Amino acid sequence: MRMAKMVLAAVVFSFSLADIAEAAATPDIIVIEVSGEVPGFTQAQLAAYLAQKMQEETALHFAAGEPGENPVPNRVVWSFKTLRKVWKGGSHSGFPSPTYLVSYLRAEVKLYLKGSYQMTMDTHPSVISGPDDKALSEMVHDAAHALFIENKTDMP
Repeated sequence: MRMAKMVLAAVVFSFSLADIAEAAATPDIIVIEVSGEVPGFTQAQLAAYLAQKMQEETALHFAAGEPGENPVPNRVVWSFKTLRKVWKGGSHSGFPSPTYLVSYLRAEVKLYLKGSYQMTMDTHPSVISGPDDKALSEMVHDAAHALFIENKTDMP
């Protein structure tokens, strides 16, 4: 588990402000924007994770970004909302353990290409925490396939 966290940290720091600026100027890069929270991630880590996973799934070029006043023309906007948190059985010294907390999320994923809205996907994963979470990985897989493979969107 520690190895996975170190790999994620390397990914987070591999995206600099220069990379985001280049993505905005390069039409074949799709910027990932994130709002909301997912357990086990900061927003920067989550954007980098989603960019890496979507690139693995589609072979397109993704870069982590931040929502802003001047959005880039090619972007995927992920909006997460926690619907509820449930403590599963298990504790440590009488206190609930974070490894037994399941967060039920709502993720709305919007695709914009060439500055135009293309489509929205809605999903409801139940995640535990971090980059090793299978439900989160499957959600990214499903979103990438729905947005870019099944619908054959026209890239610039």
